[in-house]
Amino acid sequence: MSDKHRLISLDILRGFIIILMALDHTRHYWAITPFMPTDIENTTPAWFFTRWVTHFCAPLFVFLTGISAYLYGEKVQSKLQLRNYLLSRGLWLVFLELTGISFSWQFAFDIVFLQVIWVIGLSMIILAGLIYLPLSWISVLAITVIDCHNLIDDDHFLAVLGPQFSWLWHLLHVPTAANLTAEWQLFIVYPLMPWFAVMALGYCIAPIFKRDSTFRCKTFLSIGLISIALFVLLKITNFYGDPKPFVEYTSNIKTFMSLLNNTKYPPSLLYLLMTIGPGLILLALLERLTQVAPTRPWLAWLQVFGGVPLFYYLIHIPVINLSAQIYAILQYGRTVQFLDSADNWPALYQPNLWLAYSMWIVLTILLYLPCKHYMVTKRTSQHLLLKYL
Repeated sequence: MSDKHRLISLDILRGFIIILMALDHTRHYWAITPFMPTDIENTTPAWFFTRWVTHFCAPLFVFLTGISAYLYGEKVQSKLQLRNYLLSRGLWLVFLELTGISFSWQFAFDIVFLQVIWVIGLSMIILAGLIYLPLSWISVLAITVIDCHNLIDDDHFLAVLGPQFSWLWHLLHVPTAANLTAEWQLFIVYPLMPWFAVMALGYCIAPIFKRDSTFRCKTFLSIGLISIALFVLLKITNFYGDPKPFVEYTSNIKTFMSLLNNTKYPPSLLYLLMTIGPGLILLALLERLTQVAPTRPWLAWLQVFGGVPLFYYLIHIPVINLSAQIYAILQYGRTVQFLDSADNWPALYQPNLWLAYSMWIVLTILLYLPCKHYMVTKRTSQHLLLKYL
């Protein structure tokens, strides 16, 4: 398969997962609930699976970034150029997360969110150094971190570091919310481990793209099926891999939800097996589909979103946020903030999942033309800023 077709399959998968990501963000603003959607004791299957299906987004996005980094290195045939690209791009992403993206979540500068864009940027900076190691070494490091980070005793490290330096471990492995000053809060949602290892693993698996399509699809399919089988085996035996145990309920659907209910912050071994495994299977299917039916309109539609993922990310949060707040003011007389407790929500507010899905579809359609226009502009313009969006 040509380089063009390889990138098309990656763009289509990337487009699919960022649209799924928007579903979760739409739910946050348009249908925030007083309970966690993955809290089996209080949720419903509809709320649970609406949240669960979006679990695929972050790990696959980070994983695909590693693949894209390797393919870029193959294109330029220069470690120096690849290193400089990863460093500059990584620093740019961290800057965006700390400034515009954090602002867009609440339309305020008093809260900084360290989320997926931050961890992608930081992981790219780390990968800029790792690329000088043999692929086998990077693979061992990535697999070791992913497999073993659940063994870490976080309480021990936090105690050793003490109150003065515990923030270091929070940045590395333990999500937290901290009051930096009386008026400034920091939410560490995506600590570095094991996300950088997920990106490194994507970088290491990318040489498969040098092989023919049949071999590539069979390999992705095999790895995906093995990952799913290993996930199920480890989960149902409660042997290792996630802090949340598998529980057999009297209800079959609750038992199934327990199987799928795994830890994202930080992502456990089972969480990554559960998401990256099916992601590789989907990538294999998309590669085959782009060969046998490359003109399907929905493939081209997904490719547009996947071709400008950062641009889409930057515009979709403020659009979802602003539209939800306007609706809330018109409906309830004031806004509904997802960081507020349920006691502070308007008395008439009730979470409506159908409303969230409806607005997700509407907003996705509305953002298509801006993304398509930007994609065309980016491909035809030599402006430096467009390279980084």
